Amino acid sequence: MITRSTALALFLNLAAAPLPGTAAVAQDSGSSAPLPAESCIVYRSAGGDNYSLVNNCAYTVAVRWCAAASGSECGPASGWPSAEVVASGTIPATFRAAQVIDLFACRSPASFVFEGNGSARCQLATLTELPLLLASSLKNPASIITASDYPRNVRAQGTARFEMTVDAEGRPQSCTITASAGDDALDKATCNAFMKRARFTPAKDSVGQAVAGRYRGSVTWKEP
Repeated sequence: MITRSTALALFLNLAAAPLPGTAAVAQDSGSSAPLPAESCIVYRSAGGDNYSLVNNCAYTVAVRWCAAASGSECGPASGWPSAEVVASGTIPATFRAAQVIDLFACRSPASFVFEGNGSARCQLATLTELPLLLASSLKNPASIITASDYPRNVRAQGTARFEMTVDAEGRPQSCTITASAGDDALDKATCNAFMKRARFTPAKDSVGQAVAGRYRGSVTWKEP
C-alpha cells in the first residue's frame, strides 16, 4: 500500500478517508461486489524525481486518480482520469515528487459510484455496461472443449448458451448459462471448460486501453 514518505516527498491522499489508512472506496453491499483496491497500488521510481504507480495485485484494477501540486485542489472525482490497470501494469501517467495524489481503485470489472460527500464506492459492473467481444477475440476455440469434458454417466445432448465477463487481461471472471442444454451437468461442463481454458483478446476503450468486456457463446454437446 502506498504510504506517506517524507524522504521521497511523494504523498498519497485517499480522497474519502476520514483517518489515515482508511480505504477511500467502500465495498458495495452486494456479496458479489468487487473489493476496494487502493492497497494494490504501489509506487516505483521512474528516474529523478518522477514516480510511477503500479498495480501490485494479481488481477485487473479500475483506477481513477488526480495529481496536484501541494495546496491545490483536484476537483470532482468524477472528472479525474481513469484506466483499467492489469496485474503488474502501470497507471498511464508519471507523477512527480511533492505532488498530492488522490486515488480511487476497485477490482475490475467495476464502476465507481460517487457520493455527494466526495467519497465513492465500488459497484459491480452489469453485463450490459461491458463492451461485447467479437467471436474472433477468443484465442483458442479449438482447445477449450474436449471429448473428456463430456460428463460421466450422462446420456443427453443439447446446446448450452452462455455469457462471460472477461477482464482486461483476457481472462474469464464469471460464466452464466443463458439457455440450458437441457441437462445441468452439460451446463456446468460448459462453464467449467471456458472458465478454465478460454483466453481472449481484451476489449479496448476509446483511447486504446485494454478494459473488461463480455463474451457470448454456445456449445453443442453430443453423446460420445
